[in-house]
Amino acid sequence: MSPSRLWSGLTKNRAITHPKHDDPTLRGRTYAIPFSTVWKAAVSLASGGLRGWTLVEADEDRGILKAESKTLLFRFVDDVDLRFSLDENGQTRVDMISASRKGSGDLGKNASRVRKFFRALDKRIGAGPHNTLDPTISLFRRISPVILILFGCSQGGEAPAGGTPPGQEDVAIQRNFQARSYERHIVFLTGQGDSTLVVPWTFTATTQPEGVDRTIRAWLARSDTWDGFVSEEWRTPPSQVPWQILPRERARIIVGPGNALERIYFEEGARKLEVTLGELLVEWSGQRAQTFRIHRGATLLASGQVDGFVLDMARAWTGADPAPGDWAFILSGDSLQVVLEDLSPGGGPGGGAFSAWIQEDAIDRQWEGLRLSWAETRAFEPARRDVPMAWELLSDDGQLSGFFTAVNPYLEEGEGEGPMLPVSALYQVSGTLVLDGREFPVQGLIRHHQR
Repeated sequence: MSPSRLWSGLTKNRAITHPKHDDPTLRGRTYAIPFSTVWKAAVSLASGGLRGWTLVEADEDRGILKAESKTLLFRFVDDVDLRFSLDENGQTRVDMISASRKGSGDLGKNASRVRKFFRALDKRIGAGPHNTLDPTISLFRRISPVILILFGCSQGGEAPAGGTPPGQEDVAIQRNFQARSYERHIVFLTGQGDSTLVVPWTFTATTQPEGVDRTIRAWLARSDTWDGFVSEEWRTPPSQVPWQILPRERARIIVGPGNALERIYFEEGARKLEVTLGELLVEWSGQRAQTFRIHRGATLLASGQVDGFVLDMARAWTGADPAPGDWAFILSGDSLQVVLEDLSPGGGPGGGAFSAWIQEDAIDRQWEGLRLSWAETRAFEPARRDVPMAWELLSDDGQLSGFFTAVNPYLEEGEGEGPMLPVSALYQVSGTLVLDGREFPVQGLIRHHQR
């Protein structure tokens, strides 16, 4: 045993994995294997597949698995906590904590348990060098940094930043294919007196055996009107980086080192619109490796530049999982920025259980256990459904509450076979948010789906 491991065994009574752990065997795992496959194997191991283990809790929706492990010699009971998620690239991430209930040193037992578990999990799911990723290397950094993309792709092909050489794109996909979906929302938002200027861009990608189905949509909302100025759908060849957002004809992008998005712009004759991402103010992540970044930003219109804030939001899920739920981006001047996300997609009408990420005067706060309920509805006849027109927000602890009213809804019905059709909606909203007894006037955007 090395001196560092010996010292750790005498002074620590727990082992925790981390992608950048000094000990490579304690970095957890990032698998290019479907979440459901890894989850089922881990539950099987914790339910008796490993000697001395007893399953305590298994919550697939939250990606939490808890177990007890009894030592063979002295029959001490230790606690095991496993966390499963999808990382920013849609790959399955597994981390583990093994902790002793007694003693100040475990003689390396917890670290040994972590290593044994991952060896067993690797064997159970057939993991090897071809589908176990190095967590210290972002997939974005495996490709060459690109400084500028000025023009969209041609009708027939894909030109991603730092793209994969032709002929190599389908290797990983053929090896272990499961449909994955990715979405990226870039939302410019600012308040202008009693009105709100909103410019939402939505990029989606869904992997298929034959290629990647992509969409770009963008809208400009102001003065109680919605202008959908971009709507593109196309398919690109199979790719090892399907999550990358791509330009297309009138929709163009500029990226910097590391593929960091800097600017999106639209040009069609005399019509021009540009959204610029400036200083990064805060970054959050969710239970399923969603990422939310808020930047200072600006929109350049024919009438001039408007300053505000930009939400850069990314989510990913596999075909076996339900699509993510509703979300909202809310502002109160320069002092308060809020992101809300539904944790119960597909939960039915009436609202859902939400999480909140809040930055108030540069102080970050997060909430679980929120309820965003429909306070008012109206009939949307094209889809034969009721849709929300006002919402009431309330946290379990009572420290956060609010009321939002739709001031400019954009509603679309989808296609379907049943009597009720899907609904996709964007709402400009205004209202109030109460945080620790302080009341803030707010404006924002709510994205709503009924599937």
